[in-house]
Amino acid sequence: MTRNKKIVIAIIARYSLIVLLVLYFLGSVFSIFTNPEGYFFGEKLGGQRAIIYLSIYVTVGILIVYLLFKKKSVGEVLSVLYFGYFFIENLITNLLLGLGLLISPLAVIGLVISIILLAMRDLDVVESRTGKRTS
Repeated sequence: MTRNKKIVIAIIARYSLIVLLVLYFLGSVFSIFTNPEGYFFGEKLGGQRAIIYLSIYVTVGILIVYLLFKKKSVGEVLSVLYFGYFFIENLITNLLLGLGLLISPLAVIGLVISIILLAMRDLDVVESRTGKRTS
């Protein structure tokens, strides 16, 4: 794959992550103001505890969006951790509530895009250190 194609794919992936994070932000803010309720590994949070949990979730998402613009490599690693946490937490909550293996499509998409973006960055690091093309 040529360098220009990698750059275009990385830019599209990065902005896709930003859009997903903004969607999570909007959903969490909407939940805070309408009916503060959330789940933390199967435990239902309501009221003040839900507001604190969702506010932390929103703040971390905003931080990752900022880092994806300013410090791309740190933002990419944190986005894998963020979407990985959301994926696992959602899966465990659904299992504990008896809903089965339901997974959030947004969490899966975010995790896959984050991993692809991180893998592409690692390929560029290998190319720059060895001087050899990896494709």
